[in-house]
Amino acid sequence: MHNIQISVVNPGTPEVGLCARWRAQAFSVLDTSIEEETRSLEAFAADQRHQVALIAKANGVPLGTCLLVPSEIDPNHAVSPWLAGLFVAPEHRRQGAGAALVRAIEEQARLRGVSRLYLYSDDAIPFYEKLGWKVLERTMWKGFDTALMARDL
Repeated sequence: MHNIQISVVNPGTPEVGLCARWRAQAFSVLDTSIEEETRSLEAFAADQRHQVALIAKANGVPLGTCLLVPSEIDPNHAVSPWLAGLFVAPEHRRQGAGAALVRAIEEQARLRGVSRLYLYSDDAIPFYEKLGWKVLERTMWKGFDTALMARDL
């Protein structure tokens, strides 16, 4: 896909509700409603010192979202920060939006002085490995057989 634009989700960004819906529906570990996730994402977007939410669009159409977070939900590892919540709408997958979001989160981490970024993945390990991420260890996280992955920036 061409012309993928990545932008920061700020409080009041029109797509906050859409990002919240994507997150609430895609990530059962959040155990939240769309309304609760909308409030949470608005509050999250208000403090961008150590965290940021991004949205990918092409020709004004929202494609997906991703977060840079200081801590993961109930992590098995005491490391920070994390790439979390990468989601691309099913109809826009395999067109570059996911990779663009990962690269943009990596850049946001660099801008904050981060030299290593972490994530958990259960089913997208090959995707992240193609982008230069390495599996550090396998773990059970929130009931899922998961890989702890890292990328040196």
